[in-house]
Amino acid sequence: MKRKVNVNRPEISSEEIAGKKDFDSVIKQFKGSGKPFFKKPFFLSSLVAVTVAVVTSVVLLQNHNQPKPVSDQPMVETDANLLADFYKKEQSKPCVHPPLKGINVEYTVFKVDAQKGGALEFKTGSKLIIPKNAFSDKNGNLLKGEIELRYREFHDAVDFFVSGIPMTYDSAGVKYQFESAGMMEMLAYQNGEPIKMATGKSINVEMASNYKGNEYNLYNLDTLHNNWSCLGKDKVANDMKDEAKADRMQRNEKPLTKQQKRIVDSTSNYITKIVVEKEKKINELLVSNRVPVKPKQSQKTKYTFNISVDQKEFQELAIYKGVLFEVGDENKNFNSSLYDITWDDASLKVGTKKGENYLLTLKKGLKKYEFVVYPVYEGKDFETAKSDYDYLLSRYNEELEIRKQQEKQIEEGYKQMVAFAKKQQEDQVRQWKEQEANQFKQMDNQEKAIRMFTVSGFGIYNLDCAKSYPQGALSNAKLVNEKNVPLLCYEIYLVDKARNGLFTYYKNPVSAFSYNPESTNILWTVENGVMYWLKPEQFNEMKSTSGEMVVKMNRVGEKFTSVEGLKDYFKL
Repeated sequence: MKRKVNVNRPEISSEEIAGKKDFDSVIKQFKGSGKPFFKKPFFLSSLVAVTVAVVTSVVLLQNHNQPKPVSDQPMVETDANLLADFYKKEQSKPCVHPPLKGINVEYTVFKVDAQKGGALEFKTGSKLIIPKNAFSDKNGNLLKGEIELRYREFHDAVDFFVSGIPMTYDSAGVKYQFESAGMMEMLAYQNGEPIKMATGKSINVEMASNYKGNEYNLYNLDTLHNNWSCLGKDKVANDMKDEAKADRMQRNEKPLTKQQKRIVDSTSNYITKIVVEKEKKINELLVSNRVPVKPKQSQKTKYTFNISVDQKEFQELAIYKGVLFEVGDENKNFNSSLYDITWDDASLKVGTKKGENYLLTLKKGLKKYEFVVYPVYEGKDFETAKSDYDYLLSRYNEELEIRKQQEKQIEEGYKQMVAFAKKQQEDQVRQWKEQEANQFKQMDNQEKAIRMFTVSGFGIYNLDCAKSYPQGALSNAKLVNEKNVPLLCYEIYLVDKARNGLFTYYKNPVSAFSYNPESTNILWTVENGVMYWLKPEQFNEMKSTSGEMVVKMNRVGEKFTSVEGLKDYFKL
């Protein structure tokens, strides 16, 4: 059973039902005079028959890249039981079911004081006028504090498509399609919990629209019963004034969407990773020789100690011979009597100035003394140490210069990588802004209207007029992929660029598929999360034939990250 959207209408009587049970006359209304499918040989010979279409005047569709008809190649048919299970699963989906994962029209979030209300302005120029005390909890109690209002609008075929909002409308058994002057969804939350509009309260909506006509009605979608309810007419104001347009363009500087921010954050994380890797590489550029400590000559007026040191522990002292330790002037309690003591233990550790002074600890029984000492050299040992120092310092400086050059190369390389990543990030953000600006510009180039209405509840509202499906070419169409295998898809969407709607057909093969050959058309469908489409020029290459039309669809290989990306790809 196809997913239908019905409006509320009076129930028909049993007499009316009985009067309409002339099924033979209904069958005669179909064009063609072939046998019913249940009387045909192939149906009687096998219960594994697949989709069968009513015989009508049919059009053969060829892929514009393929000179030969696809029917020259054998097709793999889908098992009837599998197909039935698939259709049953599709029909059980929620009323609103976005066809592409991760891509949808995002909400703009407004913060509202429940007790004060306020006037909110949307990026397209639309306004929401919210009265005081307009919100209540599920029990009807008025709410106080901050309310989170989520709002979004849908204005074209791509918006309708990604939203998954049904645009079909049944009236008196005839299926129509909505052509929209604008659709919006508004939800409200407090502390993450959905809330209601208070009894007797309503929100005034002034929606910016590309359509000025008065043939549109206001509809509300009942997502529980999959029903559109007609709420009457809206009011249409004059064209949006120039200052309002300018103000709206200025508000174009809105925060990035969540998905866009994830992309920007991903680039930022990549840049951070580059910087960390650069620092790591620089730290790995070790100089094999340490900077040597300049030797100092001992002073005859000061006290010195001759202490044996561990060269492994004090490598800086191992490069020179004959090191002595001179008692620093800061040691006020040192006197010559300490030389007369035979110490039980003497230890040395690095002092406050690494490489320049040390802390000498002397122990005798329970007595302990600590002195700050400095390495010094005397006589020939000083001259030798000074010569060694000059040589080691020269080697160190040469090696340090090489390290600096290597560090500079690493810095330059990573600097270029960071600059490239930042430029990509900036270009991406600029592209998003340009796409949004172009969208606004396109809206401004068209006739502009403000359509005004009130809503007394949250949900989806649509300004629509119900129109019949496009006419001009009629056929039974079987959609196949690039390998000529029938696509396992349920909803097939026709975009007629001359009309602001999304015409939905159900089940593949599509019986009674119709389109206007004089218009620019696009066909969309989705199989297992993958999008397929038929290009406008492929419609132009259709030829009349008899039998079933085989439509070879094009797989969309593009990985979309935004609704704007879809619009750009399909040039909508």
